[in-house]
Amino acid sequence: MSALRHLYTDIRYEDGRWPLSRWDLNLRYITKSLLHVPEPRLAEDAEHFASVARHLASDTWRHTEPQALSLCAVGDVMWIRSGFRQALSPGVRAVLADADVAFANLETPVAASRPVPRWVYETLHYNAPPEYLDAWEGTARHRVFSLCNNHALDQGLDGLEQTRRAVLARPEHRCVGGPEASQAVASLEVSGVRMGIAAVTYDINHLSGAPPAGVPVTRFGSPRHEPDWERLGALIDAARAAGPDLVVLMPHWGFEYEYWPEALQRQHAYRLIERGADIILGTSPHVLQPVELVSINGADPWCPTQLRREGAPRIGLIAWSLGNFLSIMPTRACQTGAVLQLSLSRDARGQLQPRDVRAVPTACGRGLGGAAFLDAGVMTLDELEPERAAHHLAHARRTLEPLMIAGRRK
Repeated sequence: MSALRHLYTDIRYEDGRWPLSRWDLNLRYITKSLLHVPEPRLAEDAEHFASVARHLASDTWRHTEPQALSLCAVGDVMWIRSGFRQALSPGVRAVLADADVAFANLETPVAASRPVPRWVYETLHYNAPPEYLDAWEGTARHRVFSLCNNHALDQGLDGLEQTRRAVLARPEHRCVGGPEASQAVASLEVSGVRMGIAAVTYDINHLSGAPPAGVPVTRFGSPRHEPDWERLGALIDAARAAGPDLVVLMPHWGFEYEYWPEALQRQHAYRLIERGADIILGTSPHVLQPVELVSINGADPWCPTQLRREGAPRIGLIAWSLGNFLSIMPTRACQTGAVLQLSLSRDARGQLQPRDVRAVPTACGRGLGGAAFLDAGVMTLDELEPERAAHHLAHARRTLEPLMIAGRRK
C-alpha cells in the first residue's frame, strides 16, 4: 500500500488542470479518489492539529455571556440523481432547525429549464430540480447558499442565473455568487447581528475565458499559484461594509481526498483572518478536515495560533472542510459529513465570541432510511443502524473528535 500511495499522494488536479486525454494522470487521480490521503504528510502538520485538538478540548476559548446568535454550516450539496425533495432526514432537519442561520455550498446548478441527469453517474454537468431547495423548508430561520464552486457553470451562464433566481425565490434565503460582481457578497441581519458573507472558488469547470464577475476565482495552498490578495482584500472589505459585526468567508478550496490542510494553505487562511475575515467555512475536499480556532489580538493566550489585525480582541474560526453533506460519491469518507454548530455571544466590548462549537456527524448516500435505491439523502448517525454508523463515526472522529457530542453511541 505504501508503494501505491506514493503514486497518487502528490497528484492534485485542483493545482493545475491537465487534459482529459492524460489517462496516466487521470488513473492516478481516480486511485486517490478511492484510497484518499488520510494521514498528515509532514510531522509539523500532525503536531499542529494535535495542538488544535487539545485547545478545542480545553474550553479556554468559551465565553459565558448569553447567546446572541446561533449558526450552523454544512459542506457540499451535490447532485444526487433522485430523492431531492426528501433529501434531509428528520434528524438532520431538527439539527438545522436549531440555528438562526445555516450555510451550505450548493455544488449543483438548479436550472429548471435543463434536464436533470438520472440514469448516468454524472460528474461533469450537474443539475438538480427546484425541489432540492424545497427540502430545506422548516430548517434554519435563514439559509445562505454559495454558488462559488467548480460546478458553477455546469449548465452554462444561463444555468448560473437560473440557480441564483431559484435560491432567492424564497425570502429566507441568501445567495453568494452569480454573473455580476456585486453578487459575490451577501448581507444578512439576524437578532441585531449584521453579517457580510463572501465566497471564492479555486476554479470553474467548463470555463472558457474570464470567470463570471460574481464567482471569484483564486487558489490557496499551492506554491504554483499565489492568491490574488488585492481582490481578496477588496472582497473582505465589501463583506465588512455589508455586515460590520461578522464577516463569513466561504472558500471552495484545498485538495480533494486529503484530510489535513498543509502549512501553506494554513498560512493563506491566517492571512484572510488578518485581513478581516472572522469565520471561514471551507468546502471542496469531499472529506472532513479539522475545525480550528484562532486568537486575534490576544483574545485567548492559550490558543496555538495567535494573529494580529486592527480592532478588538476576538476569536476566529476556520472549518477547513465540512465534507459532503449530500452526495452519491462511493467511498465511506466521502459519504461522511458534519453539521457544524456555532453559538456566539457578545463580550463586554460588544465583540462576537464563541460560546459553544459542536459537530454533529452525518452520513449521505443512496437508499438511506429505507428510501428507494436511486434516492439519496443525508441522516444523522443516530438514525442509522449501529454497524453502518460505526464506519462513519470512525471517519468523523479522525478530524473532529473534540467537537463531537452528537452521534456518539453509548
